Amino acid sequence: MIAAQHLLPPDQEIATLALDLADGTHIDTHRHAHGQLLYTTQGTLMVNTNQGCWVVPCNHGLWIPAEVAHWTRTLGATRIRTLYFAPWRTPDMPGECTVYGISNLVRELIIEASAIDEEIAQGSRNARLIEFLLEELAGARVSAIYLPRPRGQRLHALCRDLVQNRMLDWGLAECAEFLGINIKTVQRWFHEDVGMSFGTWRKQARLLIALDRLAQGHNILEVSLDAGYSTPSAFTAMFKREFGLPPRAFQPPRR
Repeated sequence: MIAAQHLLPPDQEIATLALDLADGTHIDTHRHAHGQLLYTTQGTLMVNTNQGCWVVPCNHGLWIPAEVAHWTRTLGATRIRTLYFAPWRTPDMPGECTVYGISNLVRELIIEASAIDEEIAQGSRNARLIEFLLEELAGARVSAIYLPRPRGQRLHALCRDLVQNRMLDWGLAECAEFLGINIKTVQRWFHEDVGMSFGTWRKQARLLIALDRLAQGHNILEVSLDAGYSTPSAFTAMFKREFGLPPRAFQPPRR
């Protein structure tokens, strides 16, 4: 467990941080007065807030708005490059956590911005670089690697049991029977309380479990079955649609 601290004085416009973290590292609950862009160059980061869990695999970035309390855990050895922005620098960035696929251009802009070690003068090259980075990020592909936490107690208990007990092969009928309500009510609860359909939520939960298991070194057959897929090929096809990479890309290197 790593205790997090406030890293920036409130009047500082931009700062950077590079971390190399071991598998299973926890960083406890903290918040920043600045917006934060987390970019992973290796491994996978799981970031939790009171609203849900975001997964940040290699070559993805997570935008965390200022003052959002969050805690993190690594899946596999993870390298992180972080940029912190004063709120007045990011008026057009989302007001909620958002995962982005990081293009080669945005990656190079992040690396260049990370080298800034001086005050950013208005109209300067560095100011234009930051503006270009944020503009490119705003147009980047948003990756929905997100598992929301239901607010309602009964739905929260159902979702917790589905994930912890690996019952993700359940359909709406089984969920309705578990809750003692009808199927249409289950559908309505997911849309109203979770903000997505049951099918979408279940797919996100399967992805979350799969990433965790892959990072632990389990083979693709085991991960496929554990995530609720009957064949590795079906699982691999789904995985590539979501991440643009095959599952093996998220496994630790063989020794």
